Amino acid sequence: MFKRVASALLEYLRINAIRRMLRIVDVRRGEIAGLAGLAAVFAVFEGLGLTMLLPVLQYAEGSETAIAEGGGPVWGTVDGFMTALSLPRTLPVLLALAFAPILLRQVVFYGNTWYSAVVAGRIGLRMRMATLDAVLHADPEFFTRHTVGHLTGIVITQTAVAGQAVLAVIKQLAIGLLMALYVAIMFAISAPLTLIALAFAALIALIIQTSVRRIRTFGIEAARFNQELYAKVVERLGLIRLVKLRNQEDAEAARIDDYSERMRDIAVKQARIGARIEVTADPLLMLSVFVTLFIGISVLHMTLAQLGMMLFVLSRLNAKVKEFNGGRQAISANMAGILLVRETLANARAADTINGGTLPFPGLQRELVLADVAFKYPTESGPEDTGPAASTVLSDVSLAIPAGSFTAIVGRSGAGKSTLVELLPRLREATSGRITYDGTDIRDFEVGSLRRGIGYLTQNAMLFNDTVRANLAYGLGYEPADEQVRSALERAYATFVYDLPAGLETQLGDRGVRFSGGEQQRIALARVLLADTSVLILDEPTSALDSESEVYIQKALAGLHGTKTVIVIAHRLATVIQADQLLVIEDGRIVERGTHAELVAHEGAYHRLFESQLLG
Repeated sequence: MFKRVASALLEYLRINAIRRMLRIVDVRRGEIAGLAGLAAVFAVFEGLGLTMLLPVLQYAEGSETAIAEGGGPVWGTVDGFMTALSLPRTLPVLLALAFAPILLRQVVFYGNTWYSAVVAGRIGLRMRMATLDAVLHADPEFFTRHTVGHLTGIVITQTAVAGQAVLAVIKQLAIGLLMALYVAIMFAISAPLTLIALAFAALIALIIQTSVRRIRTFGIEAARFNQELYAKVVERLGLIRLVKLRNQEDAEAARIDDYSERMRDIAVKQARIGARIEVTADPLLMLSVFVTLFIGISVLHMTLAQLGMMLFVLSRLNAKVKEFNGGRQAISANMAGILLVRETLANARAADTINGGTLPFPGLQRELVLADVAFKYPTESGPEDTGPAASTVLSDVSLAIPAGSFTAIVGRSGAGKSTLVELLPRLREATSGRITYDGTDIRDFEVGSLRRGIGYLTQNAMLFNDTVRANLAYGLGYEPADEQVRSALERAYATFVYDLPAGLETQLGDRGVRFSGGEQQRIALARVLLADTSVLILDEPTSALDSESEVYIQKALAGLHGTKTVIVIAHRLATVIQADQLLVIEDGRIVERGTHAELVAHEGAYHRLFESQLLG
């Protein structure tokens, strides 16, 4: 019986929810101690101010004689204090003594409000940065399971909820202290009336418990709808050209309107439940006041001062009970956002499986070797699942790439070409087999050093909405000299940027939208060349380019031949014909290798690709 009562009390006070929240949210002990201390000091001054009202009321009822007769321990303490300071027993002095703690209480209230906002801001920032850090360090596979819009909503919107949730908890602690204080003062005045008031409070708690639970359920649903809406908006705006080309502006607006309408419906339901709580609780609270008044007058025959003090404290207690119930609703609603953050944070940390060694990557000097390398995409159950149910992409891949050589990889779409080159900078981790640079296992290198030591260019230029200069210098760790920038632009045939009105300070626009695809690709190639890495990987760099832009990229590749280790995935014959070795991949396996002339003469898989014009 005792356990059930204790459990119900913990649930009503939301202690269990608060415990779960504090396990998720990064709250420092010093912050909790500071907030709890301020709340306690506030409660002390509130109690002193209220306690001093009783001698004032007794003085008003019958002057100093009434105080001496009915003041009890309260008046004894006040009388001793006034005697020590030689203060006269007059009404102005008593009012001043009652007002002083109230004034000090407001000073503490200001400090508590300020510090609460500071702590809540810190907590929200810590949670945001922890989530962002985990997302940024997650393996690429993580981003195939979570959309950019969803992650953006979590990092920006839901982490801010953490601070608000902590503010709600802090407020609950302060309100709880005040409620305990009011109950103690009421017990000092009249224990029977206090027990009656507490019985009404327990009745209200039982009646609204179901409503609070429903608000929590709606809060979780609203948070998930909000995330879906955020993701949809980001995705649609990112593909605005497709939306316009398909004349889907109205359809997309209707889709977003549907999400918004469902969220509005949830908000209305929450408001109705909140109103139902108010409608139920307020009459019961007022009834408790009337019952207290009746019993105090008719049964206990309390003095006017005692009764007035009791009603005053009870009214303040009832107000705090209402505020406390509102706080319970806020905690229940905010917990949904925090749980979403925790879920994303846990998934991102679980997806950070590519751990490096301690060796700095010195660049490729002799040979890059892959021995019996295989790769399987993880299943939905998690990144660690690479069992039979996982999707096999590469099997038994073995090859050697000499330093300074030009290797081209060809094959039909879905053959595993991009996955293969993603293993080289460890954007993905081989399921089995071994990859070595100059005889050193790839896992022995520090991951960041390895990735910085490999230039990587994809068919999407990957440009920021920033200046040309900032895009070129991104990730270098130093500010390149103008001569270095010009040299990289010249080798990438991208000197057209100097003819722009703002030159290198020209803004590229969202993902380089102000430039053509060929211009974007040449700027991206210049960025790779500026890094001056020994290994260059180009994943179909000319697949989406016009003939003129393709020629520029091919000239740039020809200029690199023999000076850097170049690995290119390409469909165009003109891009791969100059390669030192061609690798043909089918169904995740290397089925042919050799020069262009050798493979055409062999009349195998490469010859079939050539005949089908996939390379022509």
